[in-house]
This record gives sequence, structure tokens and C-alpha cells, in this order.
Amino acid sequence: MKNPFSFIKDSSTAKLPFITLLILLATLAGLLLVGYEHFLSPTSEELVKAEKLKMEEDETLLDDPTPIIIDSTDDSETTVASSDQGDSAVSAQQDLEAQKKEAEAEKVPEAESLKNVGGKSHAYTVEKGETFFGIANRFGLKPDQLKALNPGVDPNGIKVGITKLNVKIQTIHTVGPGDVLRVVAEKYGVSKKSLMEVNHKDQDLTLRGEQLIIPLH
Repeated sequence: MKNPFSFIKDSSTAKLPFITLLILLATLAGLLLVGYEHFLSPTSEELVKAEKLKMEEDETLLDDPTPIIIDSTDDSETTVASSDQGDSAVSAQQDLEAQKKEAEAEKVPEAESLKNVGGKSHAYTVEKGETFFGIANRFGLKPDQLKALNPGVDPNGIKVGITKLNVKIQTIHTVGPGDVLRVVAEKYGVSKKSLMEVNHKDQDLTLRGEQLIIPLH
């Protein structure tokens, strides 16, 4: 009579080779994994060797440092150029201030210089041989007064026949009958000499209808 539980035995026997195969495959996979990691991972000797090489390189860098050269030529040139420009600006400013001070020192207050100057304004053209100060003296003016009357004129730059100076005079007298120089001078309270000088006369002569400049003094 056949055993009713024989199918269980047959089934277990059939599954045994399959389980064994699974175990073998798992073992093989584990061995392969361990071997692969061992192959990839460096050995302790290699690690020690690499550490020694690194230490030697660090010591070499410390013992023989490579000098770092910084090219400061451009910066120096820029600094020097800036310094030169600054010095030039300061020097120019100082020169300008000095010129202003000189101009202020030479400048004559117009109101003060012309305070006691009366008379009429008259345009006088510079003639040959005349100087700025000579013209001032001829018209009975002080040099400072003539400067104040002509603020835009350089006393050393007047030109014959070109430069016109503003001067002060008493009046213009038209010569009439009997108006010799002495008589005209006495009439206006000036000397005959100054009357002749301001009118460029070297002789005591007058012509009827002639216009004579009468100076302040």
C-alpha cells in the first residue's frame, strides 16, 4: 500500500538542490563583493607611503619657499605722477595767490586817489618821448591818480599815437584877442610854464582860435 505522505518527501527532495544553489550564489556574491572592495581600497602600506610623501612635500615647501615678486613699478610710477601733479597744482596755486597779493598791494583805491581831484575828464593821446609818469606830472596829477583814472592801462606799455589816457583838466580855453600865454595862465591860476608844457609849446606864442588845455595846477 502506498504511503499517503510520500508526496511530502518527494517535494522536500526536489527543493533541496534549489536551496543549495541559492546558498552557493549568495556566498559567491559575498566573496566577489569583499574582493572588489579589497581591490579598490588601498593597502595600509600604500596609505603610509602616501602620507610620508605628503609630509616630505610640505617640508620641502617650508625649507625652500618660492619668493613671490610683486611688480610695483606701475604703482610707483602712478604715485610719482600723482605726487608731481599735486606739487604742480600747489605751486600754481601759490603763484596765483602771490600775484593776487602783489596786485592788491599795487592797486590804488580809486575813491581815495581821486578824492581831491576835480576838473573835467579829457582824452589825451600819448605823444613821442612821453612816459606815463611824465604825463601825470604834466597835467598836475600824481602817478597814483593817473593809474586810478586808467585802471586798464599798463604804465610800462603805453604806445605813441595809440594809447589814449583819461586825464583831468580845468577846461579848454579858446584863444581870443589879447590872450597871450601869460594872461591865460593868470586867468586860471596856473603857471605859464605848466601851460606851455601841457600844450607842447616851446615859444610864448598863441594863435587866435587856438584851443589851449588848462591843467589843474
